Order: sequence, then C-alpha cells, then structure tokens
Amino acid sequence: MAEQTAAQGAESLEVERKYEAAIGLRLPGAEAFRSAGFEARAPETQRLSARYFDTPEGALARGGFAVRVRQGGKDAGWHLKQRTAQGNRELLWPYGADMPEALREEIAGRIGVSPDRLVPIAELETERSTTVLCDAEGRELVEIADDRVRAREGVTGVRRAWREWEAELLPGAGSGAAGAAVLDRVEPVLLAAGAVPSLSFAKIARATGQLIAVARAAGAGEDEIAALERLDVSDRRAAAEGTP
Repeated sequence: MAEQTAAQGAESLEVERKYEAAIGLRLPGAEAFRSAGFEARAPETQRLSARYFDTPEGALARGGFAVRVRQGGKDAGWHLKQRTAQGNRELLWPYGADMPEALREEIAGRIGVSPDRLVPIAELETERSTTVLCDAEGRELVEIADDRVRAREGVTGVRRAWREWEAELLPGAGSGAAGAAVLDRVEPVLLAAGAVPSLSFAKIARATGQLIAVARAAGAGEDEIAALERLDVSDRRAAAEGTP
C-alpha cells in the first residue's frame, strides 16, 4: 500500500507473516489455494541483492529501523523500514549508487543519527519465487514469496543461509481485521504443506545473528531462546553446506 510524498519518496505499510520452509518442501499448488478460496497466478522468479547499513553500535536496529539498498525485484531502490505494531512502515527511493539526500535527512531527523556514521553490516542474496493469490473477481489479496537467502555479516564475515515463505497482504485485501482474516485463510494451506511459523521477524536481524539478543531484551523465555539458538546454528550450517 504505497503513496507518493515529494520529500519522502513512496511510503507503504508491509503486513506479512513468515514461515520456516525445509529445503525440499514444495510450495502448495493452485488446487490447495483454491480450496481456501484463492486463485493462484503463475509464479515469477526474481533475484534480489541487498546491502544493509547501520552504525557500528547498531543504533538503527535498537530503534526498530533498517536501511538498505536493493537491486532486483519490484521494489529496487533505497529503503528506510520501521517496525510498528501494525506492520513495517517503509519509505522507498529509486535505486542509485549514492544514498538519496532525502533519505539522509530522514535518518538524521527521525532517528537522530548522522548518516555519515552508517557502515555496511550485511549483504543478502535472495532467489525469490512469488505467487499472487486473488479472489474470484481477480482482486490481488496476498503475495506468497518463497525465498532462498544467502547472507554475509559485514563485520564478522559470518555466513548464514535459510529458506522462508512470506505471506504479504496486498492492497485488495484491506487492512486491520479484514487483512488478518485473509492471512488466517492462507496460513492453514502453508502449514499443511509442511511450513512452520518463523521466530524471525526480519531478514537483517537473522543475517546478523541478532534474533537472540532482541528476544532476550523483550523478556523471551528460555524455550524461545533455545529455539533461536538452534535456528542460528542451522543457518550457519546451511551456509557451510551450500544450501538452500
């Protein structure tokens, strides 16, 4: 759901649910989605390349912000993302070699950080297959993304790899309770195919090994911490083995 603002670029609210998907898992086919009341369009494959930035001490991440530049896909360009209770609010500027001046102003004004202090913290390469789910009238409701991610942490050089499915609301689905109800219809189809809800809330936190620290700061229990530790071990092993 994007709208154009002269100084800020395109603004949108991203509402999605993430799922862990084993390497050999197959995304549900059209018949499975049709049983839940959706018509699935033919999948499209994209290759995405992204670099993420933060201060050396992680000031943006602590404030719930992320800055990235991405090539490939429908939203190539410079992004400023902010986690909120409603979803991820995102500002987008066109791709370019240099960070847009308007983005620099946003970072300084909204976050209180000099953009000159930002350094690359991670690089992500993603092979993405997207399937759009529509209703009987052809309104686009949900985009299912099947992502195979390879990440390299900028400071330590640690590599991680994983596969995840994302179900993201599209404008035709509505918002609030109406949008949640649409995702509630999609979820059983994905779970029946073998996916499980993901403990990861953002690719950048997973790529930099920050999921555990964030969970501890939020008061997560030991069971959740242990699950996140196992997830990180699995991600590192997958990268070493050359999967997904």
